[in-house]
Amino acid sequence: MTQTVDQSRTRRARTAASLGLLEAERNARVDRITALAARVFGVEMTTVTVLDGDRATFPLSHGLDPGTTMPRSEVFCDLTQRQGEPMYVEDASLDPRFASWPIVTDAGIRFYAGHPLRDHMGTVVATLCLLDSTPRRLGDDEKELLAELAGLAETEMVSSTEMRLAQEAQASLLPQAGLEVDGWRIEGACVPAAAVGGDFYDYRATGRSAVLRLADVMGKGTPAALVAAGVRAALRGTEAAAAGVDLGVTVTRTARTLADDMERTESFVTLFEAVIDLDDGEVRYVDAGCGLALVARNDGSVEPLRSNDGPIGLWAEDHWTEHRTRLEPGERLVVVSDGVLDLVGEGPGHADRIAELVLGRDAVSRLEEIVRGCETTSAVDDVTVVVATRPASEGAR
Repeated sequence: MTQTVDQSRTRRARTAASLGLLEAERNARVDRITALAARVFGVEMTTVTVLDGDRATFPLSHGLDPGTTMPRSEVFCDLTQRQGEPMYVEDASLDPRFASWPIVTDAGIRFYAGHPLRDHMGTVVATLCLLDSTPRRLGDDEKELLAELAGLAETEMVSSTEMRLAQEAQASLLPQAGLEVDGWRIEGACVPAAAVGGDFYDYRATGRSAVLRLADVMGKGTPAALVAAGVRAALRGTEAAAAGVDLGVTVTRTARTLADDMERTESFVTLFEAVIDLDDGEVRYVDAGCGLALVARNDGSVEPLRSNDGPIGLWAEDHWTEHRTRLEPGERLVVVSDGVLDLVGEGPGHADRIAELVLGRDAVSRLEEIVRGCETTSAVDDVTVVVATRPASEGAR
């Protein structure tokens, strides 16, 4: 029995840690719920109590020092969590279970109400508590309100953790630095419109070629991040494209392998994928519904790269076609996601406006600053930019 209890405590402690409950800064929205509870119920203290080993901690609290710890055997929440049900103590000094506890005799606590907080698997990981030095009784409406606040805290607790994991998943999909090979430079940046989105970009050198991708998965949050991870893995499995295999064929094959996932998640993906010959500047590319790639020429003109192919995941039997262009020394390939259109506007001349935004304002290194400070409008979709630059001359290599 002791071993079972210890295992249960360990599991709860690990779950609380994984949810970030021991780190108040990661649960600001849950903390606001404890503040709301203090105002609504008019009590001296409200806490989210976590039982970690033999200690009780109060990482989210109002009216109590968050650095406070107590033996778990001397806090009401130990019983609340073990029972897995709400517990109400009207006057602890009159309750033989608690009357001799220091929290009652020394700290003067008389009233306690606690509601267990559960994770998405139903494990009790913490308690939302009300504490006061004055005895009181909660009516049915007040008990229902405490249950509602506990439900909100549970939702925020789990969703904030899922969002953090989605952020980490999205960040893991992005290159950690620009790519420089023989004077060529490829670099990118992404600013999600929300905390996390479905955009990702990728690039790497393979022999005398460089592979560049920008994809946008429909949706936001954890589902989009997971689909994006699968798409990236599938695309990386087709590096034979860099060896001269028709890029349209490889993208079509990749789309077939993703078909079940796309259908199951009711999702689709826009994609721009290019293979650049680092010796002669030839660019072979597939544009699957992206439509926002261009070449900035040496004469100052901007050449949009055209394609009529649709996104991956819309039509099961669709196929994609390879197209070609060439970068002369000093020219640049620019690929952006459709969130950029929120900043520059759609309609005639948008390619020139994109080039001005991305190249004229050094958007790759300053993308977040540009997005946050754009004077025209704010982005409602993720904003992602990738730029590949061919060295100006052979001497630069």
